[in-house]
Amino acid sequence: MKKTEGYRIRKLEDEYVVLPFGKRAEEVNEVISLSETAGFMYLHAEEADSAEELAELVSKVYEVEKSVVYEDVVSVVRTLREKGLLL
Repeated sequence: MKKTEGYRIRKLEDEYVVLPFGKRAEEVNEVISLSETAGFMYLHAEEADSAEELAELVSKVYEVEKSVVYEDVVSVVRTLREKGLLL
């Protein structure tokens, strides 16, 4: 998966904040807050070609079965695309 250019992510305590910068800041007037797990998915999205591969990565890191996290990963990926963070 490919991230949209023009965003920076920052960790604040137990969540992540995604901020537009440069030209993107002129187009987008929104700060996006992500949970720790959703932030992990965003940070590692480019390591996966699909939601299924990302679910595999999440399952390994968080030590849970892929079948347990798959639907949540699909939902987060869909939301990140809707918000314009992933292409």
